[in-house]
Amino acid sequence: MAVKTSQFPIVDALLLTPTEGKDGFIGICTNTTAPGQVLNELEGKERRFISVLGSLIVSRDGAERMILNSLSHPSLTYLILFSEESLTFSPSTNLLLALQYGIDTDNRDHPIVNGKAASSHYPNISGKIVDSFRDNITVLPMFMYKNDYGKKIIMDYLEWAREKLPAGVYEFLKEVNEKGKIYYDSLNKLVSLLSKSSPKERDFIELDPREFQHLQPPKITVPAKDVVPRVDFLVQNECGTIRLDIKVGNETFFIKSADEFLLEYSLMKFLGERKKKISYLDQLFLGAELARVSSEIRNEVKFPSFVKSNDIVGGKEILLESKISLITDKKYYYKINVKEKLAAVMCLAFDVCEQVFELRSEKIGGLFEWLAEKNRFEDYEMDILHRIDVGGQIGRAAIAASLGYAFIQDFPNIFKVNTENLPLFIADSDSFFDAHKQVLLKLYTQGLTEEHGDKQKGAARSGIVLAIYRNTEKALATLPVIYKQGERNTNEIREDYKNQLLRFDHDGDYSYGQRTRAFFGFDQLPKTSLALRENPNRAAIIQRFDPVRDMDNYIDPDTGKKKYTHDPCLTHDIFFLQNGQLHSFHIARAHNIVNAYPENIFGLYDAYVCTIRNEIGAKPGDMYMLSSRANILLLTEEQRTKKLLGEPSKPTDEIDSKSGLYHMAKNAKAPDLDETGIAYSFIPLEKITSRPVNTILDKLENMDGVNTVDKAVSYLEEKGVMHNNPILSEYQASKMNPQGDYLAFFQANVMGGKVEATAVFMNHSISKQKEDAELLNYIATKFSKKLNYPLGNLSLFYVAFTR
Repeated sequence: MAVKTSQFPIVDALLLTPTEGKDGFIGICTNTTAPGQVLNELEGKERRFISVLGSLIVSRDGAERMILNSLSHPSLTYLILFSEESLTFSPSTNLLLALQYGIDTDNRDHPIVNGKAASSHYPNISGKIVDSFRDNITVLPMFMYKNDYGKKIIMDYLEWAREKLPAGVYEFLKEVNEKGKIYYDSLNKLVSLLSKSSPKERDFIELDPREFQHLQPPKITVPAKDVVPRVDFLVQNECGTIRLDIKVGNETFFIKSADEFLLEYSLMKFLGERKKKISYLDQLFLGAELARVSSEIRNEVKFPSFVKSNDIVGGKEILLESKISLITDKKYYYKINVKEKLAAVMCLAFDVCEQVFELRSEKIGGLFEWLAEKNRFEDYEMDILHRIDVGGQIGRAAIAASLGYAFIQDFPNIFKVNTENLPLFIADSDSFFDAHKQVLLKLYTQGLTEEHGDKQKGAARSGIVLAIYRNTEKALATLPVIYKQGERNTNEIREDYKNQLLRFDHDGDYSYGQRTRAFFGFDQLPKTSLALRENPNRAAIIQRFDPVRDMDNYIDPDTGKKKYTHDPCLTHDIFFLQNGQLHSFHIARAHNIVNAYPENIFGLYDAYVCTIRNEIGAKPGDMYMLSSRANILLLTEEQRTKKLLGEPSKPTDEIDSKSGLYHMAKNAKAPDLDETGIAYSFIPLEKITSRPVNTILDKLENMDGVNTVDKAVSYLEEKGVMHNNPILSEYQASKMNPQGDYLAFFQANVMGGKVEATAVFMNHSISKQKEDAELLNYIATKFSKKLNYPLGNLSLFYVAFTR
């Protein structure tokens, strides 16, 4: 049945509809920026013209939803594409191409003619809908792009759309897009221009749900049934390994694996045509049981069995397949989620003409009976594997819903969403990929989830991360091919970033190379090598952050608005020798752990560690990377994270850990007298208001006449408590011995509603931990008092510690 456009929004989407703009005729696509942030920047007199705002991020069907909801809106006639689009998907650029050239409806995926970047297609909407959108909605490009073809496409589009644009809009958009950088003042001017035009009359546009059913399938409530079948298989946890005993016909078998999917795949290959002896219903329940035991092992959760198993002990072992070659179902696919504390199953089809729907039920038994009876699975070699996998995903979703865990399809772990505490994670490996996976897994499943300090980035999952790369010559021998970007191979990526870190100049606010080699008036690399040669018993530091000149603000001459300095994220490197090996400890005040991280690690190693090691003739040692505020941006990086976690990595060999990590808990043994390296503790912060007598504090409060403690606190109070810019350090690269005893790094900001702090000392005695804690607690208390947030925890590190 046709649906009238008054039913807005016609498909689910995260939209902001300002009350003052209920009769407005302008919509704003905010791309990767939060809609609320854009609305706040609009002048009050213009807001009544804005009917709806929504972000357009990496989800492929985001543009499709925007098109449908624009058509379903009763008064919207102009759609502004604003802010900055994502590089990988370029959705705004592709929308302009779709309007000019259309989509190829002869191809099932409906690719955009001349489409660019990834997922340049609209498979879930018809050509008729695209045509209707072109006829009724005038799209106005005013977004920043990251590709080299963006400007030409925008200019071509403006020429193509010129006759549809109100007076003055064409000239204005052409001028703005020529500049490349687009600010909120331009958005306000465009809205003002449009407000003077007469919006064209909108007819009701009939939208047939069959033409976009994959975006909003009809819901079917399946009766809840307590189906607990008696089955001829038994799934158990055998010392941390999944064991399946199964009876097929008159024979019994068993198979074991720590990898749930490898077990399922190997069983499928072994059974062949014998799969027909296992009913469709039992195949689904088998998947649920395998997922249940896998969750028991991975997440240490207990959950009742979904089935009644006969006592079976397999007689013959099914060997695991050494290679997986997967053939997918070409007719049907399923999206499984937890909605309203229930497992929800979206039954979809690649053929857009076939019916789709979403199933909801309080019991998975009813879902399984429905799925087994309808049997929406292609009849092919691996159909049993598809059923087992769907059953497993539904089973895992049901467990997550029941226990209050988070569930994500095709991710092997369920997890509690942490919204309260900023954790400290340690990852230790002699393989970069293995360590990176450890970091991603811990951060993704246990990190603090809250809105990023830069609101346009959306929600982030954050933590403090110390990654240890043992025997760097082995751990960092190659950048794995999975980190390849576009046409650039990993060797090219690695070499390019090394050169960036070795340059003396910069072409933006800064370069790490310029900060290392010129910013403080001298080249810190050769000075560090010289210091280590002359005194190999003391650690030496390289600094890129200057508390006197950084964490500052200025007036932008283009806009007249206050802007803040763009300060380095990789702030310090500390190098020390131990038994002829060069070890290094690197600090990042803020760290994108998905995309920037690999380049950072290999760049620091190639440009700085190897340069210094070669100059002093040392052997390879360990590399420590402290990411004081590591994050995963869920809006744009969740899929990449899951892809990396899904790749196998080599387990760690026996490692030499003489350089650390030593834990300084009260009930832990102290390091031996002849030991040094890296030590740490993770302790609650305590309120201390009385100023301690401390020479470090004296320096921080009067560094070239600047009280950097007050400066850091004021920065957060003014810009926002969750920002990562403020850093304190008593070391000054241009004035001090790089091998001194220093508080090298201190950072405090608000995460999870509490003041959290990280501190790093070098060449410092661990016997002073009580005195150090008093100092750090006093500084953190100043943040707490001024910002009006309670105290959280202190992550405290000692590099090349002494007695």
